[in-house]
Amino acid sequence: MDTQQVTPEQQEELTSWQRAEFAIEHSNRVLLYGLPGTGKTYFGLTQGLNGKTSYRLACTEEMTEADLIGFWRREASGNLKWQEGVGIKAWREGARLVVDEVNRINGDVESKLMMLLDTEASASWQNPDTGEVVTPAGGFSVVATMNGVPEDLAPAILDRMIVRCEVNTPNPKAIAALPEYLRNLASSFTDEHASNRYSLRSFVEFHRMYEASKNLRACAQVVFPEVAESIVDSLAIIEAEVR
Repeated sequence: MDTQQVTPEQQEELTSWQRAEFAIEHSNRVLLYGLPGTGKTYFGLTQGLNGKTSYRLACTEEMTEADLIGFWRREASGNLKWQEGVGIKAWREGARLVVDEVNRINGDVESKLMMLLDTEASASWQNPDTGEVVTPAGGFSVVATMNGVPEDLAPAILDRMIVRCEVNTPNPKAIAALPEYLRNLASSFTDEHASNRYSLRSFVEFHRMYEASKNLRACAQVVFPEVAESIVDSLAIIEAEVR
């Protein structure tokens, strides 16, 4: 039997983010799950767009289908006009829809999300204002993110998110988007094995506060209370440079 030779590159185990990059390049329905604050949303909004737009839907228990599908809006003339939600916009434009914290979606909206996740052949929606039937344009894709495990999702949603990637380490591209002086610290403190673990958002907020106040110690004590002195010691050398 002929066997195809496997190159050393092919034999190497992909990292979790390399698997996610491969998935998002070759699948239009990808679920990213794992620890919070690793850059899953950032990845979904920026990776592999090839010039397309990305829309973010932040799921909450209180959300309604207006966020996803749309709502009637009263214009200055007093007339009512239908305002499309981000899901229909992404359909119409063939854009990326990032469904953030998809496990928090409530039952009232779940059926609408299921519709958006349907295959192109069976998915359609009729505009209640114009009667236009909208179907997903070519290139439409969905990246759903969540903390926890896929089994936390409703079975019907999970069935539509076949490609699932667990990511518990910080996204290298999200790390690279931070100011240079924070990158090494962020890599250490966002790692899944860190004894005092923080999310990437903590470092974004630290930088924002530090830029505004130039008070290194106060920012560290507010954002990283458990390890403030360690943060101060590590960053003290850059205080004069950032000024």
